Amino acid sequence: MPGLVLPPTPMPSRHFASPTPRLAQRLRPGRHWLPMLSWLPAYGRHTFLADLGASLIVAALLIPQSIAYALLAGLPPQTGLYASTLPLLAYALFGSAMTQSVGPTALTSMMTASALAPIVARGEDPVAAALLLALLSGAMLVACGLLRLGRITQFLSHPVVSGFTSGTAILIALGQIGPLLQLPLSGNLAPDLLRGLWHALPRLSLSLLWFGACALGLFALGAETLPRLLQRLGVSATRANWTARLAPLPILACLAIYAAYAPEAPTLVGALPAAPLVLDWPVFRMDEIAALWMPALLLGLVGFLQSITISQSLALARGETVSPDQELIALGAANIAAGVAGGLPISGGFARTAVNANAGARTPMAGVLSAGWVLVAATWFSSWLAALPRAALAATIILAALKLIDLRLLMATWRYDKRDAAALLATLLVTLGFGALPGIGSGVLLSLALFIHRISQPQVVVVGRLPGTEHFRNVQRFQVQTWPGLLLLRVDESLYFGNAQAVQTRVAELLAAHPGTRDVVLILSGVASMDFSAAEALAQLDRALAGRGVTLHLAELKVPLRLALAPSGLLGGLLERVFLSAHQAVDRLTAPMAEAPAPMPPEQIPTHPIPEEEPPAP
Repeated sequence: MPGLVLPPTPMPSRHFASPTPRLAQRLRPGRHWLPMLSWLPAYGRHTFLADLGASLIVAALLIPQSIAYALLAGLPPQTGLYASTLPLLAYALFGSAMTQSVGPTALTSMMTASALAPIVARGEDPVAAALLLALLSGAMLVACGLLRLGRITQFLSHPVVSGFTSGTAILIALGQIGPLLQLPLSGNLAPDLLRGLWHALPRLSLSLLWFGACALGLFALGAETLPRLLQRLGVSATRANWTARLAPLPILACLAIYAAYAPEAPTLVGALPAAPLVLDWPVFRMDEIAALWMPALLLGLVGFLQSITISQSLALARGETVSPDQELIALGAANIAAGVAGGLPISGGFARTAVNANAGARTPMAGVLSAGWVLVAATWFSSWLAALPRAALAATIILAALKLIDLRLLMATWRYDKRDAAALLATLLVTLGFGALPGIGSGVLLSLALFIHRISQPQVVVVGRLPGTEHFRNVQRFQVQTWPGLLLLRVDESLYFGNAQAVQTRVAELLAAHPGTRDVVLILSGVASMDFSAAEALAQLDRALAGRGVTLHLAELKVPLRLALAPSGLLGGLLERVFLSAHQAVDRLTAPMAEAPAPMPPEQIPTHPIPEEEPPAP
């Protein structure tokens, strides 16, 4: 599909060898489907060494996180390891982001647990359901990518996404208090978890409380305090950050050794299967697909939003390009690979992707190498992984979840727009009280409702001219010049069937507030588009005002709109009363013995099929 992929900006030549011209020519058509063909032919030794170093650091995070997030989803630990192998290869084949690190994440694991809760309650196999969830999510993402729906996440406002993310993060942290303190907590919602925690407190063991608190404190110190401490001791910032990122490994080792000899032993991960990876295409019933397709769609949407946010941010900083449509295909392929490999649904991770980029990764090959390290660990070090205390893994999940809670955005939103803040809080509370899937569903509806409400209430304000200039501003905000009998109104929104009547009503209200008006000028510099209903409403307004002895004029009508409206005949004679600017309208209509403006000269109207946009009005 031509145009599906926007290839990344080539990396500096010191990292890549030069491919032969013949090879590059042969591979060029395939880049639309396999972005790796844009960087693989020039892959060299220096690039490999950079990716290898980054893969070691990422694997140090990925291996314990994979096990922890599988447990968070209510699945066996090996499903997390499976989800960190083949999916990374699939993403490397199809992904357009050079440093994206995919795998299990806290957000997708929590949503997986929420989707699987009814299945677990019926006594069915959660692993089989998780595989179906990954396959369905992947298939839907691939379909969306082929249909070029990569911009779909623009319908989710940032406050709503933040409310959902913060609510889910709170649920994750609350749910991990049980494993951290080795208390039996049931439920996935905040009221159930808090009630269960209250009833379980009498059974709290002081030694297990001490172990959990130490695990949480050590990981927090390693992530937050260790880098600053090392820099004060003279260690460079780069080395200090690398040391802090690798700190979880020795901390986990120390906690595992302590757990092996503790008087009251914490619960361990337990035995992992000897065969680390078996590829299989599972068979499912139609009723299972019907029960999981909606959770799979929402999970894929959230996973894609999480992935594209971090990948586009890093790509912008690195001077690269990320194709949202290709990312849909890549994440879909990775989720399908997770289902085939026996893993849970995956997405791009904020922390791992940032670590991957900062560690020097140059290409998606770093992800493939990370998958190799995961396979090595699962094959030859499974007994070591089985000895990890679940409380230690719960501590890592809690710290990762707390970083997702954005209270600063809530305060900033409250100061800026109370409606956005209310949407954020509503999404957060729905997520806490009813779960991740209702939370994101309500977030989508709130985003669309806010969008429709805003564009259905266009701002129509009275403006005047700043003295000594040709600029026009709101009369309620500036000291401006106005003229008796002339009413200048600026419309600050594109017009369509949903807000055309509101514009008519607002013009009538302002006209009633300014008796004696003979001419009304609608300044349309903020109107980028106008549908048939809006044009018809404008013609109705012209006729209604004419019946009251008031003449309607237009100013600063964009050329593409004029070219579209002229052949239709919708506006009739109104198109003969169009001024190039509000300043020209004032000069003509306030001049002695003012006459109707002549039509715009034909030579000033471009006739080419794709006209250039006029510069925006001040």
